[in-house]
Amino acid sequence: MECSIDYTIEEVLKLMECDEDSETDSFLTDEEEFYETGEDPSEDWDDDDEPSTFSIPTPTPERKKCRMSSQSPSQHWKTENDPDMAPALPRFAPARLPGACLDTSKTYSPLDLFQLFFNKNVIQELCRNTNKQAAKRIEQGIQFKWTDVTPTEFLKYLALVIFMGLLKLGSMKDYWRQNNIFSVPFPCRVMSRDRWLFISSNLHMSDPAEDVVNDSKIGTSDYDPLFCLKPLMTEIKAACKSFYQPKKNLVIDQRIVATKAKMRMRRYIKHKSTKWGFKLFVLADSSNGYTSNFTVYRGKANFSTGSELTYDAVVGLLDKPFLGSGYHVYCDNFYTSPQLFTYLSSLKFGACGTYREGRKGTPKFTVNALSKKSKRGSIRWIRDGDLLFVKWMDTKEVAVCSTIHQAFTSDTVTRRRKTRGGTWEKVKIPIPTPVVEYNKHMGGVDWSDQLIQYTAAHHKMMRWYKNLLLHFVDIAACNSFILHKETCAVQNTTPLTHRAFMEELCAQLAGVTAGVTTAPADRATRHTPVPIAPLDPSKPGHRPADVRKYCEQCKASKVYNKTPWKCGACKAPLCNFLERPCFAQWHV
Repeated sequence: MECSIDYTIEEVLKLMECDEDSETDSFLTDEEEFYETGEDPSEDWDDDDEPSTFSIPTPTPERKKCRMSSQSPSQHWKTENDPDMAPALPRFAPARLPGACLDTSKTYSPLDLFQLFFNKNVIQELCRNTNKQAAKRIEQGIQFKWTDVTPTEFLKYLALVIFMGLLKLGSMKDYWRQNNIFSVPFPCRVMSRDRWLFISSNLHMSDPAEDVVNDSKIGTSDYDPLFCLKPLMTEIKAACKSFYQPKKNLVIDQRIVATKAKMRMRRYIKHKSTKWGFKLFVLADSSNGYTSNFTVYRGKANFSTGSELTYDAVVGLLDKPFLGSGYHVYCDNFYTSPQLFTYLSSLKFGACGTYREGRKGTPKFTVNALSKKSKRGSIRWIRDGDLLFVKWMDTKEVAVCSTIHQAFTSDTVTRRRKTRGGTWEKVKIPIPTPVVEYNKHMGGVDWSDQLIQYTAAHHKMMRWYKNLLLHFVDIAACNSFILHKETCAVQNTTPLTHRAFMEELCAQLAGVTAGVTTAPADRATRHTPVPIAPLDPSKPGHRPADVRKYCEQCKASKVYNKTPWKCGACKAPLCNFLERPCFAQWHV
């Protein structure tokens, strides 16, 4: 039976106008909208659930929508009283001995460990590209005083970057503020403010000439949006793999690097505390949070296998020649799918993670299933070969899929329950084994994020790629600390605390001793007045021009006097006259 309906021209135009308005409300593509909501269309939508595009509605005969399950209707959800047999697990055969891959007979300083990631070649490459970028900007007409940065000076620059993560101030210039009760003496002893800012503005990881070639490919499949990151990112990832072999339990999770740069790689996640930023997929050791591998997300189309996003993200992080076999991988419901877990089993990797209702391949049976009225602690499970699907009722329903666990092994958890008399009592309720193990091992990336956040070097930068460079510094510093703890455990020595380790690393990068304090009088003994325009030794008869600059001490008092003198150490123009002894006042 055909059914039709007539629309007036006004009604059709009104519907089309509504369609146009709805499109302009969002600046994301369909793929990006699914990603922001944490959905994967290829996994979270069945064929009959795919969202349709807007069209002029036409009435259709009502019919009941039924979903046919591809699984046998005789199957049903089992309870904790039903026996379950654990699957045969592959033997744990790592490629190397788990732990720090270092000579345990040696003692490593924080600087030694940090230079495993930022080695001599990496520092030289960064200096070379930074100098090229500065020369390029000068050729473009940007005026600033520049001398080529050296590896030693670049290490001092990194020392101040880490120092700013240890001691948070309102702005970058506050670290060089003088004659104030909140003045910090350390930065001005390591590097002048302008020099640090000039290095920051010209900081570059790739060759600027090669960047031009890559930029010419914008709009083609050969264009690489992460090209300017590749030289450093490749070295950091290789070092993360080389100097540590993960233990048996691994975690895959997401990490966000804050930025508000206007580019397509930036993501918005409304339920995160840091809502705007770059998305990273991270593989970490569950036992200590060591970052073993990571990938910067730049769009689903850029993954290698052409499969769904979550599948590609996990498979891309698990480098079997580097890891070996027999590892257990834990992930959250964004990644978990039966297809992925089956593939990992074929690679001899076990997997466990929460999953989403309605994802392809998950059970859709209703016989003996949990309901909203189910008692707290109720357990339901179904096994399909190595795949185990478990549901557990806590304050709300929890769904977990696993290929390495038995459904229930008499584990219990303590919960508080309100009695009829209005008091609270502690009771023990059963809990499935996969949920216990998931809660135990899933916090690896969060642990790493926590260590990074304590002393994060991240601060506002004008170029988006510099935010990721600072994050690479954070990864290197965090992994260095974890290597320090691992080596101390093998050598039966007491490790430094995280903050003490970072303070010592900062001091060693700057070439000073962290435990030595400098008295204010020391500042006066090392600084002497010199003329702003000194005499040229090669021209003894030549008298220099009378160059004068505004005195810094006078400017602090809102008085603007010019002086021909400056401090030889801090380069600050200062009066040195009987009526204006600003030099002595400045160094008190």
